[in-house]
Amino acid sequence: MSNDAYGHIPVLLEEAITALNIKPDGSYLDCTFGRGGHSRKILSTLQAKGKLIAIDRDEEAINEGKKIHDKRFEIERGNFSFMQEILKKKVYIN
Repeated sequence: MSNDAYGHIPVLLEEAITALNIKPDGSYLDCTFGRGGHSRKILSTLQAKGKLIAIDRDEEAINEGKKIHDKRFEIERGNFSFMQEILKKKVYIN
């Protein structure tokens, strides 16, 4: 069973989601979006006030992220080493 058009199932998907202990109205950052398997699973657990920002530097990953039409989700081009700057831009941290 796959969860995206590429037939890719993220490694340890359920274990990663369980370990995150996601709060339905929390804010989350996916630092390596890839093809969005983890992000899609996180979004499926969030309620209306939840928020997810994803980061990737790969053009194909960004294009895949743009296919997610969900007001709780944003994708940013960049490297996870710049997560602080990205979150500052989004007004999540000072």
